[in-house]
Amino acid sequence: MQIITFAAIDIGSYEVGMKIMELSPKNGIREIDYVRHGIELGKDAYRRGKIGNEMLEELCQVLIDFTRIMKEYQVDDYRACATSAIRETSNCLLILDKIRVRTGLEVEVLSNSEQRFLGYKSIASNEESFQKIIQKGTAIVDVGGGSIQISLFDKDALVSTQNLRVGTLRIRERLADVESRTTHFADIIEEMINNELKSYKRLYLKDREIKHMILVGDYL
Repeated sequence: MQIITFAAIDIGSYEVGMKIMELSPKNGIREIDYVRHGIELGKDAYRRGKIGNEMLEELCQVLIDFTRIMKEYQVDDYRACATSAIRETSNCLLILDKIRVRTGLEVEVLSNSEQRFLGYKSIASNEESFQKIIQKGTAIVDVGGGSIQISLFDKDALVSTQNLRVGTLRIRERLADVESRTTHFADIIEEMINNELKSYKRLYLKDREIKHMILVGDYL
């Protein structure tokens, strides 16, 4: 029986993580290790529009450590993906090139639609349960560091999907200058999010009734 060892690397807004998996015909997919390192790439990306040298150097060092762990597990193949924290930077190509030179890793930058598709595919892996839930109004709410994606399903079909740029880390960085000048910072954040949601409800939710909600994201 052939067993393949696979590494999945996720470069996110607030941490970099790697899962080592065993894939076999008999046992399917089995997680054998999960390593994570907190690094707030979105702090640079969402405030300055690019990732600075110091943070990029830290990212490369983390990925070098990941490659060492991959060798120890004798990984057969890997996939390394980055999301909005790198996707939205002005120096994206420079970042990818430096990672390639320093670590040997080829990093794939996912578009928002690709990122969400992979998330929904994971949710739908339990096909029988998922198909049953989405027969009636269902919202999948994916909360990330850069944005919140809300997708509505009804009668076994995707009705709409919208990306709201109010991720937890993006909000913090957008309002960083305000925090030190007010004692009502939490109220300001709440008002900002409520305004986004009111617009969303008016344009997309309307009179649609939501029976089920699936929440996705490490922040939750």
